[in-house]
Amino acid sequence: MLPSVVRRWLNRPKKSDPRPLAKFFYIDEEVNAIVHELQCLDVRKDPQNYLVLLSQLHNSQERMLTLLEQILEHCVPTKRRQRDYHLKFPDDLVNDTMTTHLLFAAELIIGGTYVEVEEADGVLLRPLAQKLLRSLEDLRRILREQSLEDPGIYPEAAHEALLEYDNLCAEFELRYMSLVVSVKTPEEIYEQQEIAVLFCETVSRALQQGYLTQEMIDDCEPELMISIPRLAIISGLLIFPDGPLNLQKRPEEMCELFSPFHGLLKKIRELLCILTEKELQSLERALCSASSEDPSVHLSSCLPPPMDSNSLHLDSQTQHPETATPTAQSTTDMELTQETSELSNMAKCDPDFSSQSKSIGLETNSTNQDIKLHHAAKPLDILRNMHMRYSLRRSRFHDVRSRYRSDSDMLHRLFVCIAGVADQLQTNFASDLRVILKTVFEAVSSRQQQDKERTAEDASRLPDCSVCQNLKQQASRAPLVTPEWVPDSASTQCMSCCAPFTLLRRRHHCRSCGKIFCSRCSGYSSLLPHIDNAQPVRVCSHCYHVHCSPQDRVTEDTSPHLS
Repeated sequence: MLPSVVRRWLNRPKKSDPRPLAKFFYIDEEVNAIVHELQCLDVRKDPQNYLVLLSQLHNSQERMLTLLEQILEHCVPTKRRQRDYHLKFPDDLVNDTMTTHLLFAAELIIGGTYVEVEEADGVLLRPLAQKLLRSLEDLRRILREQSLEDPGIYPEAAHEALLEYDNLCAEFELRYMSLVVSVKTPEEIYEQQEIAVLFCETVSRALQQGYLTQEMIDDCEPELMISIPRLAIISGLLIFPDGPLNLQKRPEEMCELFSPFHGLLKKIRELLCILTEKELQSLERALCSASSEDPSVHLSSCLPPPMDSNSLHLDSQTQHPETATPTAQSTTDMELTQETSELSNMAKCDPDFSSQSKSIGLETNSTNQDIKLHHAAKPLDILRNMHMRYSLRRSRFHDVRSRYRSDSDMLHRLFVCIAGVADQLQTNFASDLRVILKTVFEAVSSRQQQDKERTAEDASRLPDCSVCQNLKQQASRAPLVTPEWVPDSASTQCMSCCAPFTLLRRRHHCRSCGKIFCSRCSGYSSLLPHIDNAQPVRVCSHCYHVHCSPQDRVTEDTSPHLS
């Protein structure tokens, strides 16, 4: 019997083998070799070489952990520990190298070195760090042994070791990063989600109005990073005043993103309330324009009608509807119709006015007939008070317009203020806005999201396997046919481990899928239902573990010699 070392050397996978376990074997060997050199090196005699080896070890460990991540996604994609706590971390810390950093931190804590955490916190973390590194060593041993047995399959022991490592890594990551960086509180996360909802509603409205297109959302065009926050300021002040831009709260009570602009947002809201529908649309189109496009084109295209001085005063017939003639009553109805749109803007901007208008039955979305009925049903003193207050507000809004040289000048000032606030958000809270906009793009994208919860069988399927492609026929109980064999001349290497065929390494066909393999990758046998033969036949590793039923498989002890 051959010694264990020789047998392992003969069974080691080929370097050309593309399977993850085969790659892991050589990366693991590289890490072990560098660690051995570091242990044998005298740091005081050769410090330069020590630094070089340390850098090589860091790079090798990073590649090994990246490969472990791929194996986790391949074997146990639906059983992994959830990383929802990443929302609490700063966006620039959540990257592909975080696991490597955590492994190095765990090694330092076990060695008694505390660089980023306090000593007392490090002592409390030491047991968890020891469990993490022990789990990683066990996982490396199991995967290495499996790569020597068969790099194409993952036994149950490998699945359990992968899940244990994943759970410990997630637990250590959360506890360690909570000590190193300032994580978000649940209140801050809730505020961020509120802003994401506001942005989603803003995008939905912009799509309806034609400011944005679905193709722009699906392609995540860069100009949306500017347009969406700008439009969200208008939506938050006019359409959703109880959301993140609720100016009824004190600045310290608002969300962190908008609290520094509390005073400026009040002035912006005051101007937005006196805009006509056409002016508002022109302003929003200008805010959506690309950075290279002149926004004044959209603003100058808006020609709002001049304010009628007679409309600032109420008709005497309106104040005394009980004495109005039919002609005067008709005039009153026309005035009420013209006032409805301005009442709508007032109600959006001023909750007090909105509540009072509802208390007397004059809601902003009522039709003309509803308004006439409500006027006829309510007492005269309440109507007088409401109209008097409305008249005062219209006068105040007219005074606001009179502060500017023209309506175009007022719109330009509004554009500059809104764009300034949005651009300042991009500067002060770039990380938070990236997370919010990423959530928005995922929520409003029209592309069909593929099912992320893959089963273990789906993860093991191969796109070029004829049996995998015919699973639908098998599910529908269609008659199975013998697969067409790949011609010998079609492949010069094994279709699994990519080992080149030679005089000693012969070609072997899998009777299940018809592909060509070397003897090691097709060293299994099984009974196949589409072959009228009571004897087991040669199958590849993939078909043996994925497609062959357990009762048809033949173990190595009872397997006959296959040609």
